[in-house]
Amino acid sequence: MKRVLYIFVAIFIFGILQPAFTKKAPQLNSIVIQATDSKVSTQQLELSAKIISGRLTDFGSEKFEVNILPEKGQIAIHSTNIQNRNILERLLTQKGEMAFYETYDRNSLFGLLKGDAGLFSLLTETDASISHSKIGCIAQQNVRGVQTYLDKMGVVKDCKFAWDQSPEGENVCLYALKVIGIKGSLITGTDIESVEISQDNTSKSPVIFITLKQEVAKAWADATSRNINHAIAILLDDKVLAAPVVRSVMESGKCSITGNYTLSEAKYIVALGNNDELPLEFKILN
Repeated sequence: MKRVLYIFVAIFIFGILQPAFTKKAPQLNSIVIQATDSKVSTQQLELSAKIISGRLTDFGSEKFEVNILPEKGQIAIHSTNIQNRNILERLLTQKGEMAFYETYDRNSLFGLLKGDAGLFSLLTETDASISHSKIGCIAQQNVRGVQTYLDKMGVVKDCKFAWDQSPEGENVCLYALKVIGIKGSLITGTDIESVEISQDNTSKSPVIFITLKQEVAKAWADATSRNINHAIAILLDDKVLAAPVVRSVMESGKCSITGNYTLSEAKYIVALGNNDELPLEFKILN
């Protein structure tokens, strides 16, 4: 009887201890990305791997490996603590080109188009009067039709069009951006000193703070001075992240982006903003 009791106790204790020894390992995300250009150098892959490593670090990934496969034009990435696969893929493949543009409102664009109202007839005026910068909005499934119309319009002098980054299923809005000189934009990613996250005291939502390099601070102050009560659009890879209306001259070389961002989305923007643009275009293999 005692022997049976001892066996029962041993089994009971093993049942308690077993989970401690069989703790589930962190989920491993392994992704291989392929350069779309068939002729890439080892140096380009190494630079891309360095930028990707910086992005993963700034996003908050503590455990990852980035290895280049020069003979295949590939980079293999292994991460154990970024659970959102979609964000991870974007961190690895998004070019990361950031730019600031002055904007046209509906009235000024109407004048630029010499009274041609064709574009406006395809868009609704949702929030247009409030934002001072949205030319109009449309359901995502109808964007292709508007884009076809824009392509047929051809080049509009001193203007380029860009859509915003609206969540899946929501309307997307069109912006008209002022193209100034050879550079086109007011500010580019190379003019950015740092990008950081804070928290709005009222809404508790993430706020993204951008600090520009000292050498462009005066140009930024001049741009904000001539755009009081007008919007300056902030773009990431030709998509509008935000278009805040300027209320005062910004002489410190700083600005902020607010919106309905999750913490992961805000960290993603910071990770791209704090690192260089990828020198190559990549696609996901697996």
